[in-house]
Amino acid sequence: MSKATDAPTYVRIAQDIRSRILQGDPPAGTMLPSEASLARTYGVARGTVRQAVAELERSGLVASEAGRGRRVMGSDPATVTRAAATQYETIAETLRKRIDSGDLVAGQQLPGEAAIAEEFGVSKGTARQALQLLAGEGLIAAVHGKGWFVGGPEHARTRADAVAAEFRQDIATGKLPVGSVLPGENALAQERGVARITIRRAFALLEAEGVIEKRPGMGRVVKARAKGDT
Repeated sequence: MSKATDAPTYVRIAQDIRSRILQGDPPAGTMLPSEASLARTYGVARGTVRQAVAELERSGLVASEAGRGRRVMGSDPATVTRAAATQYETIAETLRKRIDSGDLVAGQQLPGEAAIAEEFGVSKGTARQALQLLAGEGLIAAVHGKGWFVGGPEHARTRADAVAAEFRQDIATGKLPVGSVLPGENALAQERGVARITIRRAFALLEAEGVIEKRPGMGRVVKARAKGDT
């Protein structure tokens, strides 16, 4: 940052950031670094940075977004408007390519809106638009109470479904014989690399089928042979 002027520090910082924005660093449509980050960069207090950013807001180079920070508008705010309008299309295209390549297969559960929003740095609303776009193309479908899945609802298979299928197969082949006691939820979650709630949901599926049952003082016990999953 140039120190050739006697202007207040916040004005010099604002001039430096303005110059960078006009040169495309950071580019229009992206988020301006946080006040804390800028304070470290320029070696000043956050209050000084806040004054500098306020100058940029007044000139229309950046704009505040509730809960997110400040977005770089650049010299042509319309450019950012167009970019923001197509964010969900960009996300949809990325997910579409993952489906086409087989990285996401039929029946696989997609990340939730919050996870997609975090991955792409957008709002949950934008993530939802992307998912709805793919749903309109018939590539994914929402299953009530479960989330979004590749393909139609008939393909929906959660991680709990997959874990239950693994147990079912082990029971059907005798690897887990009738009367055997299953390990605890924590041990199984660690063994299978899933969350404890996933194990609990898998158990609920098997209990509903009468394959296992919960016995006081013992835990969950294999009650009957399962048909297994192909």
